[in-house]
Amino acid sequence: MIDSPGDCAADFDAKLPDLLQGLQDWFEKEAASIDDIVANSAPSGTGGSIISGLPAIDSKRIVDATMITEEVLGIELPPEIIKAGGYETFEEMVDHLIPLLKQVYCNELKIKKTKKAKAEA
Repeated sequence: MIDSPGDCAADFDAKLPDLLQGLQDWFEKEAASIDDIVANSAPSGTGGSIISGLPAIDSKRIVDATMITEEVLGIELPPEIIKAGGYETFEEMVDHLIPLLKQVYCNELKIKKTKKAKAEA
């Protein structure tokens, strides 16, 4: 059990390399599948496309990264901390989510528990 905020932060920091690697692998896989779909379905030509204005990974799909946070940290990725609209790059996602995940992990940021989390408690 983690006794103090300092212990919690140190525990999170020790897990950070595995978390970053898992998120990077997930992001690359997800972004690659979107790129393939866009390349094969987008109309060709010189005109603009609404597809080019979309983020690499939209906010609804980021929730799927919960499997990484559960595996590494033992917590769900709370939808409340995901940036509306999603993220253009892995770096943007990490810069935004990691500090917030650390706060959730250390109980410094309170989030609503999902039905699944309530049932397990």
